[in-house]
Amino acid sequence: MLNSSRIKAIIIEHFLLLRHYFGAMVDTFYWPIMDIIIWGLMVTYLGSFGARTEAAAGFLLGALILWTITWRAQQDVAVSFLHDVWNQNLINLFTTPLTATEFIIAVIILSAIKALMVLVLLAVMAYFLYAYKIWLLGFAFLPFFFNLLLFGWWVGILVIGLILYYGRQIQSFAWGFIALLSPVSCVYYPLSSLPLALQKIAWFLPTTHVFEGMRQVLGGAGFSKENLLWAFGLNIVYLVFSGFVFNFLFEKAKETGRMAKLEE
Repeated sequence: MLNSSRIKAIIIEHFLLLRHYFGAMVDTFYWPIMDIIIWGLMVTYLGSFGARTEAAAGFLLGALILWTITWRAQQDVAVSFLHDVWNQNLINLFTTPLTATEFIIAVIILSAIKALMVLVLLAVMAYFLYAYKIWLLGFAFLPFFFNLLLFGWWVGILVIGLILYYGRQIQSFAWGFIALLSPVSCVYYPLSSLPLALQKIAWFLPTTHVFEGMRQVLGGAGFSKENLLWAFGLNIVYLVFSGFVFNFLFEKAKETGRMAKLEE
């Protein structure tokens, strides 16, 4: 049975880390701020070439903000786990009554809170620096945002499972795994821009449907329920799959002693 006190304790632990560890603070806010500044300046430059490029620039800036949320959601789940590995606290945690499910729920909640913080920061910066209004997406923004969080979470859970089983040699997946999916996620360009073979792969990524839907809304073509349903359905399938994989690899890591080796 899930224990809310244990979940709360994990969340507090990681917020204290954010407060007292400068590197964690930089990791959370510095890179998103630098991205919005650099990309925002480029978007402003592109917008100076006329109405068509200004519209394209708006797509790019909106995509950047939403992709940053996706990246943060995945990274916060995986890196929260790695912090306990680096601090040699993983064995201590799982010798308590804390369950793997409670830990995952805690880091997902933590990830959602931090993603919201980053979203507000980027939205405010985009508005005051570049007069860009992410809320122009209207009601469509909420399901887009939720689906991107779901995507980041199941990728993060999968990455944790892989690190548990294969060890620290693949810990870079905590930052880099989602980048592998970026080219076929159609973040900055439409699905039709990809070669036909890659289009077939991209179609099975929830992010493709989210960003295709975003461009459709910003382009004045209205909200696509089809894209939303595809994104949500795929996310649920992958979330269940990643949960089973994580649970399997977690139990294997305990049985074989791989979990203890992570802290060596």
